[in-house]
Amino acid sequence: MQKFLLSSVLLLAVLTAGSQSPTVVSNASNCIVLYNFNTTNQGFSSPSIYSSPDDVTFNWDAVAGNEIETSGLSVRSASLISPVYLQNIAGSSTIGFRYEAPTGTEYRIRILSGTTSPPLEVMATTSNGPVYTPLPALAGTICLLLTDADLIVGRLIRIEFTFRSNHPGDVIFDDMSQSAFTSPLPVTFEGFVARKNTDGTTKLLWNVGEEINVESYIVETSINGIAFKNAGTVRATGAAIYSFSLAEIPVQTMYYRVRNVDIGGASKYTNIIKMYVSNQPLTQLEIYPVPANDMVTVQHNPSPNAAKITLITTNGRIIKELMPVANTYQTQVHIGTLPKGIYLLRYDDGKNNIMSGKIIKQ
Repeated sequence: MQKFLLSSVLLLAVLTAGSQSPTVVSNASNCIVLYNFNTTNQGFSSPSIYSSPDDVTFNWDAVAGNEIETSGLSVRSASLISPVYLQNIAGSSTIGFRYEAPTGTEYRIRILSGTTSPPLEVMATTSNGPVYTPLPALAGTICLLLTDADLIVGRLIRIEFTFRSNHPGDVIFDDMSQSAFTSPLPVTFEGFVARKNTDGTTKLLWNVGEEINVESYIVETSINGIAFKNAGTVRATGAAIYSFSLAEIPVQTMYYRVRNVDIGGASKYTNIIKMYVSNQPLTQLEIYPVPANDMVTVQHNPSPNAAKITLITTNGRIIKELMPVANTYQTQVHIGTLPKGIYLLRYDDGKNNIMSGKIIKQ
């Protein structure tokens, strides 16, 4: 696809981010395209994991080589979020993209903490709260310099792009540029679960893909989901599945995560998962990741023999049923063959106790 760049003129803006320091946003002219979306979607997800309920979806167009939103709705919000990057320049980042959009379309760029677990931390932003910036034309290129003291070398971050429009018409996102981040880290976590052993101890298992130059995995535990401590290390061997057993029997709710360390010292975290003790039942399902490509993990109360998980379309059609393993707290549901969209997942413990949650297949 023939690429082109059009200049845009944006006013200098000083905005207060959801971070500790204000973000200074100014025009830039040195945006060099790094991701053109010609052969892949570059690991972007839509909608963003921090999207609003009225968010619609971008989809990768392999023929045109771009991301495109085609809902046709007059009023909507559409967002994209990048994979995890590593900040390698202190204090600033140049970010740009090419676009086509209906009249009146506004946008927001946010640099977010790399974790997919709350609380959300905004490192830098082009807007403050509900304030968005109008696109200067129906088509063109945005090239900005974001300067913020919270952009620290070595932090894991994601970039979120959100567009709002009150006119029908496609929104096209293409030719992303950024100057301060390395490529996604050399491991892909594909699943992470905690299982309670018969003696009350806990066993952690995680699946990985594309394990490149990974040295080890560090298991971390927490009693509040905020402050974590190292519990042990597992050497990387090129295996598809790793495990780690914790000798202590938990007496309260525990939180777990795994961090990979590559040969160069860079790292990446799994999602945080929670393990409840028997006297603290869940009041709602916990489903992650959202959105997902191939598999989701459902955390539920200990499942009796009669428990059942049902996957349902938005129009009420049952497309999958499975029986959780008895006395387990987590079940993995494969969704790789499903069409993109929103699905309802229902957990029935067989005793008229039913909990439901939402799955977004991307």
